[in-house]
Amino acid sequence: MKVRSGVKGIVIKNNRLLTIKKYDNKFEADYTLPGGGQEHGENLVEALQREFLEEVGCLIEVKQFVFLREYIGRNHHGNILIDPKTHVVDHIFICEIMDEHNIGNGITPDEDYIGIEWIPVTSLNEYRFFPKGLINHIIGIANGEIPRGFYTGDIN
Repeated sequence: MKVRSGVKGIVIKNNRLLTIKKYDNKFEADYTLPGGGQEHGENLVEALQREFLEEVGCLIEVKQFVFLREYIGRNHHGNILIDPKTHVVDHIFICEIMDEHNIGNGITPDEDYIGIEWIPVTSLNEYRFFPKGLINHIIGIANGEIPRGFYTGDIN
């Protein structure tokens, strides 16, 4: 199986993080950053803008690269819902919503999509939010601490 290149966006407004709520048959719901896979011929910014239209239904401005995160399924034995052959490299950017009129009305959301949810940044640990390894960094971003892009390693 090939390594998949992915993109994700961090949007914080009024100390709330924009998340995608997805159905999980064991825990009812998981929350993730908006984003998805990069398609052949797209640059990372184009991929993220397309994913936001598909999942969230809005135009974004991609502001700054902040994290390079890997997820290697076989290293996360406790997560039986993820194929152990999964290997994703996510490029994570801070983004700003440019047009809020259609927010929540993505044009082609994933099959397990329930909706969007704005989660208070300080409450992220109370949700099944992934990747958990970014929670403290996201809280820092909400507090004005913008990291200079770094590699997070293989985190869930």
